[in-house]
Amino acid sequence: MSGKELILEITADLFYSNGYNNTGLTEILSKSNIAKTSIYHHFGSKAGLGLAYLEITKENLFKRIDKWITKRQSLDEYLSKWVWYIKKSIKENKFHGCPFASFSYQLSIADQEIFAPIMKEIIDQWLEILTGFIVNLQKNGKVRTDLKAKDIAFDLLSIYQGYVTLWKLTKDKRHIDLLEKKFTDLVKDVGIES
Repeated sequence: MSGKELILEITADLFYSNGYNNTGLTEILSKSNIAKTSIYHHFGSKAGLGLAYLEITKENLFKRIDKWITKRQSLDEYLSKWVWYIKKSIKENKFHGCPFASFSYQLSIADQEIFAPIMKEIIDQWLEILTGFIVNLQKNGKVRTDLKAKDIAFDLLSIYQGYVTLWKLTKDKRHIDLLEKKFTDLVKDVGIES
């Protein structure tokens, strides 16, 4: 593993678990055992490291979503997998909420100006992926065609963000159960009755 990859791997873990503002370069350097100049050489600044983190996190999330979508024949199957993954990750103490929301909640106003455009781009791409999946389900007769796929995708992402944020605030697992229930309700609302 290169020095750049090591820095990014350690940074990704720290940013996700501790947050952007709560992670200092000193902690990253200490855990990676790499010279400070390496961070500046590869990333330019902490903000550059933050942008690299968002990019790698986006790539990993979208690969996982693509894998899940490819293997799922219905919205219910996909959403069940999503909730299963969250519950499993919570049990393993590896889930700290949506990595993008967690990252953005701690940003200063100056940092928001740096990161807001990339965050908007990530959310737009996420919605685009979900919309494409729903359009395919509509073509296959699994989701109502009188509803806009983009609206359904937006509802899915909003439900996820809302209940995961409530879980992060309280660590009450009932919010994940409610997330699952809301997903189930949405599936019933948008599905084709047999």
